[in-house]
Amino acid sequence: MNLLIFGATGGTGRAIVAQALEQGHRVTAFARNPDAIKIEHENLIVVQGDILDYASVERAVKGQDAVLSALGTRAIRRNTTISDGARNIIKAMEKYEVKRFVFVSSISIGDSKPQQRQFGLL
Repeated sequence: MNLLIFGATGGTGRAIVAQALEQGHRVTAFARNPDAIKIEHENLIVVQGDILDYASVERAVKGQDAVLSALGTRAIRRNTTISDGARNIIKAMEKYEVKRFVFVSSISIGDSKPQQRQFGLL
């Protein structure tokens, strides 16, 4: 299966990439900074892009069977990067008729509930 992983440079994203490769999938890791992806594997393609740039998201989604997102942010102020990026991902998935989408988030886990307002979730 061709899998596209957003947030591939974070802790959860790195784990998803490693597990997908171990299971024999062809993985495309989407990253602002491709040098941050330290895994090397014959089934791994690393593409540079920004989730806020629809064109780069669309190019990455084309030809995928499923999309996984482990997007996160370190921002302590209100920002809509994740929700805006998710809109771009979904729009590109609709264009290319990719039906499988897994979105992992730690928002509302533990002490993060107050952050929901920061990210426009409440």
